[in-house]
Amino acid sequence: MSRGSRRCPAWRTCCRGPRWTPCEAHSMPFVPEGTPAMTSPSPLVSMTEAGDPRHVGQKFARQQHLAREGFPVPEFFCLTTTMFQEVARPLVPTIEQLTSTVDRTSQQDIRRVAEEIERLFVEVPLPAGVEASILDAFDRTFGTEAVVAVRASVVARALGDSEDSEADPFAGVSSTFLYVRRGTLMERIRRCWASGYTPEGLIYRLSQGRDVQGLTVAVGIQRMVPGRRSFVLFTCDPKTTERKTLVVAGHGIGEGVVQEKVGVDHYFLHPQTGHIDRELGHKAEMLCENPVPGGELLSWPVPEQLRDAPCLTDAELGRLATLGQDIERSFGVPQDIEGTFTEDGTLHVLQSRPIAFDFRKIRVWSCANVSESFPGVTTPLTYSLASHFYEVIFYDCVRRMWGADARALHDQTPAFQNMLGFIDGRVYHSLSNLMHVNGINPFVALTSMRDLEHVLQLDASLFIRLPGHRDSFPSTASYAFALGRSVAGALRVTATFQHDFDAFEAWWKRTLAEVRALAPAREDPLVLIHHFRNIWTGVGNWWGLTLINHWYINTLYGLASRLLKQWTDEDPSALLVGLLCGARPDASTHALLSAVALAETVRADPALSKLFAEEEAEEVWRRLAAGEVAPAFARTFREHLSEYGDRGVQELNVERPSLRDTPWELVRVVQSYARTSVTRAELRSSDLARRKEAEAQLTTLLQGHPVRKLALQQLLERLRQVIGLREDSRFWRGQLFGFSRQVFAALGQRMAERGVLDAPLDVHYLTMKEVMDHFEGRSVTRNLGELARLRRREQQDNTERQPPRDFTTVGSVADGVPRAVEAASDDASLLKGLGSSAGVVEGVARVVMDPGAVGSLSKQDILIAKETDPGWLFLMLASGGIVVERGSMLSHTAIAGRKFGIPTVVGVAHATTRIPDGARVRVDGSTGIVTLLGEP
Repeated sequence: MSRGSRRCPAWRTCCRGPRWTPCEAHSMPFVPEGTPAMTSPSPLVSMTEAGDPRHVGQKFARQQHLAREGFPVPEFFCLTTTMFQEVARPLVPTIEQLTSTVDRTSQQDIRRVAEEIERLFVEVPLPAGVEASILDAFDRTFGTEAVVAVRASVVARALGDSEDSEADPFAGVSSTFLYVRRGTLMERIRRCWASGYTPEGLIYRLSQGRDVQGLTVAVGIQRMVPGRRSFVLFTCDPKTTERKTLVVAGHGIGEGVVQEKVGVDHYFLHPQTGHIDRELGHKAEMLCENPVPGGELLSWPVPEQLRDAPCLTDAELGRLATLGQDIERSFGVPQDIEGTFTEDGTLHVLQSRPIAFDFRKIRVWSCANVSESFPGVTTPLTYSLASHFYEVIFYDCVRRMWGADARALHDQTPAFQNMLGFIDGRVYHSLSNLMHVNGINPFVALTSMRDLEHVLQLDASLFIRLPGHRDSFPSTASYAFALGRSVAGALRVTATFQHDFDAFEAWWKRTLAEVRALAPAREDPLVLIHHFRNIWTGVGNWWGLTLINHWYINTLYGLASRLLKQWTDEDPSALLVGLLCGARPDASTHALLSAVALAETVRADPALSKLFAEEEAEEVWRRLAAGEVAPAFARTFREHLSEYGDRGVQELNVERPSLRDTPWELVRVVQSYARTSVTRAELRSSDLARRKEAEAQLTTLLQGHPVRKLALQQLLERLRQVIGLREDSRFWRGQLFGFSRQVFAALGQRMAERGVLDAPLDVHYLTMKEVMDHFEGRSVTRNLGELARLRRREQQDNTERQPPRDFTTVGSVADGVPRAVEAASDDASLLKGLGSSAGVVEGVARVVMDPGAVGSLSKQDILIAKETDPGWLFLMLASGGIVVERGSMLSHTAIAGRKFGIPTVVGVAHATTRIPDGARVRVDGSTGIVTLLGEP
């Protein structure tokens, strides 16, 4: 909590973008812990005056805020902490003596102290006129025959230690009395005053080392609402921070639901889909008022027909979801809300407090986006390279955009180093740290978190506290300065971006030429490590530009989508597919066209055509290598390997051989293309044709609006440019990892020659640091071979495990990884995903788990995969349609499908298990519907 500023302590950060909502509706705003006390207010205040939590407690200050915002809060008045101090003044020495000598290790002694303090409050004489003023307020507010709820709200010396604070709500440790009548009002108020020192409250505070002295208590007297169906609503999952509304509801008054005295239903409302999951309980009883005045609550049977039926209707659940969103928006943080419906269906809000999250323990994990680059089970070497890559490029990106000093960035080192996790042999994004790093920059934290969620392909929004949010700064002035600096940094980066990216490209090509001149197998290990460190140091100085380019893509794509929707009133997705075609060829396209050119040469030469058609790929390569084919073709083939040899399936997994290591795989690609009629000219012309068709449609839609058309054309041209830069840099990334693969292959060879490892390939079971430490004198063990053998066995075990795509751990990650296997449903003929490349195609499903094991596909085949990476491009182009389990509109699969006019649907859950290999399927790339037409 920030100190020294008069503002609401609430902070708000989520996938929709962080927002700061000061509580301007308060007569006095929320005040942070440590603020000097104001002049004491009246001992008794009305509902409209109960605005300062230091005097009426957080509970009633929040209710006053809700009432002023128009939420249905029952009327109340408050006895302030000033009245408590007047009443308790003669008791303070005794209370302090009791609390200072209590044995905090003895529950019995704590209860003894609590009972002593309660007796003091029950027996203390009230100052003159106090009881009369309270009863007069009761009569004027409710009438003499009313029944009320009497609730305590404990206020500590530090507001952050008070009940219903953000850091620790202290829920349920102070007293509440229901159905109280005028005759018993004063006795209930006395017990509420004493409840600042209940056994539960004392145990709670003492166990956490909190102060148990100096506590004051505000008491609220509120009109009693005769609830018939009551609920507790969480605006996000209190365990996982996932943004789905959780409603727990039962019959009767809320006390039965809150204290779990009655059967309840659980409802999970998914805001992105509107879907409701239900877990209905058996609701045999409900708590109701006692007809005898002052009697205890009674348990009554629920009517038979209601016991197993849903307690709430869909319409009521929708109403509660909207209510929860509105209340959260008002306070700025996720809320824990209590409320009830009366017999006539009227909704009442009885309480709202922040959900307390301990972000030190929560980790949110997902492999949705990262699996495109690092799919499936991989090795420690690949993971360690990937983790280092993330660390250095994000550091460079934040440094460039934020312009922060070195010390400020150094303070965020743990987040930079932990953006990836290695779970059951698979690479996962640690979304907690990844979003933390993206949120370091105040400007990005304020504007771009929704776009980041889209890029990460999250099925559900997350609530994550960001360091660049307003509340992470000690004052408004410091936040304004940091925000201004980050805005200036974004403008500076934008102004120089193209120049910087050109310099980055020049550096990379120069560096690549230098390292390709090396002969890793002949270099001394320390020299190899020297070159490796040099190139990766340069990566840390340049590669952040690729992340800035990603930011431009997300921003421009979002803006283009919104403008198209606003100006044409059409779904922009299908139109954007065509408008983004026709860009300049990028590095990935050049690699593809080069392979197609080889296939064209094979088709045009009878001898080559015969050789490639009749012989296995390995035999064709043997003849190429032996000089038994046309020299010109062999030279062109080798030139392709030299220029594009790092491009391949799972090219960032360094344990997987590249085309340089297995050149016969390129032969298979050429064989596949040679069987078709695909040509470079056809690819170029079809790409331009789709662009022209989309632009003609745009001209029709914007007829009479030339300014809008010009603005969109400029925007789309820039978007095509930055998407092209993204594909270029991804190609360079493959070259970077290709060089790293060569370095560690050479180092693994040396370790095997010296008996450190059983075989050169065992180097993949060590981390980057472990390998270099061995040669540089920092290794903590001589027995790296045994370590590699252990990890090889673990990898075999990991292939049998299937952790979920997304999950959250609380506490030790090692103990919190769920072991559920992804479920598959075999009876549904319709599968829904995200249509990302327009067109409808029918064909035969080819379920591909390992693209290296597939000889070829044809236009009659539909490629079905978990995900793809740039190395799949050749296989994708040969297919008639593409369906993948993961991906977004900006994923590699989607972009490739659009660029080459292949109907594509991404994000189809369990596609590889729900679609049988060989089945007839129809793919609609516009609607995202995949239909099973027949069995294999």
